[in-house]
Amino acid sequence: MRASSHKIFTTILLLTSGMYAFSQNCNPTQICGESTLANEEPNVGNQASVACFDAENTSFYYFTTNNNATNTGNAVIDIANIDCPGQNGADTLYAMVVAFDQSLWDSTLNQVSGPCGDVINSFTSPDGNPISCYSDTLAMTIELGDLQPNTTYMLLVGSNQDPGLADCGFDVTINGPAVDIDACCDDQITLGESYTFTVVGGDEFVGYDWDPPTWLDNASSNSPTTFPEETVTYQVTGYVDGCEVTDLVTIFVGPPLDIYDTFTPNGDGVNDVWEIGGIQRFENAQVNVYDRWGQVVFKSLGYVEPWDGTNGGKFLPTGTYYFVIELNSYDVNTKPIQGYITLVH
Repeated sequence: MRASSHKIFTTILLLTSGMYAFSQNCNPTQICGESTLANEEPNVGNQASVACFDAENTSFYYFTTNNNATNTGNAVIDIANIDCPGQNGADTLYAMVVAFDQSLWDSTLNQVSGPCGDVINSFTSPDGNPISCYSDTLAMTIELGDLQPNTTYMLLVGSNQDPGLADCGFDVTINGPAVDIDACCDDQITLGESYTFTVVGGDEFVGYDWDPPTWLDNASSNSPTTFPEETVTYQVTGYVDGCEVTDLVTIFVGPPLDIYDTFTPNGDGVNDVWEIGGIQRFENAQVNVYDRWGQVVFKSLGYVEPWDGTNGGKFLPTGTYYFVIELNSYDVNTKPIQGYITLVH
């Protein structure tokens, strides 16, 4: 741990440098959504003192938000499996997340020149509030509010552990909509219908990859259309600042028709005919109804006039009848639909 004389020096340095002090280079490491940096260690001797953060051994990380300008969303950073053995129990790990002026950094997020102190006065809170600091000996969760799109933020993780002791280790994970893509949306359609997705958040220049590509018109588009013949779940892969991230979306495919199983042709104006929802989509559909002896009592091509329970102009008796519907459609590949309909007077 630090000697008392060093603490006094640090306090003076904070007061005389606008509350900022960095002894070495930052050179942050990227953290990506849906992935974990395991077995990380604070950079020994890289002293960092800024705002409420003060650590002699500091590692720097950065993450970049997606390009969803309308709803970037939040992010959650988990620092887990902290293992900092000290002389008198576990040593403490410290963390802080900041926004910064990216114009003071090069394309690989190394500071333009000199130590971090040259650019550290660009550090601000991610949400405009005072900078928050975190500390624990076991694990930390940093919950960030809604972030700005296409913006890079920095995470500082450090310890004051004596370098002569065992290494201080930890794992870092970041998740949340701000560092991910969003494929919209789960939905339900009927067999023969199509559905068009919309993906936001990823690098449009790199594009997307849909798996499986089955029934899609374009498996690399941000807005492909699917013509599924059965319920299907797609995984779409995109990239946020070079980080590979994924999302899942499911289309539930229901039967092409909504067939009523009972009707009451009694002339009261309610449920007087046999309704077949969705049959209008199939102009060449063949509908046959049979009585208990297998005789055809109703047949129609296209079902322009719903069945009113008659055969040859005469009302049929109350009972259960058997039907077969052939869609005869190039768009819907399905076997003949069969079942029973109950006629009640």
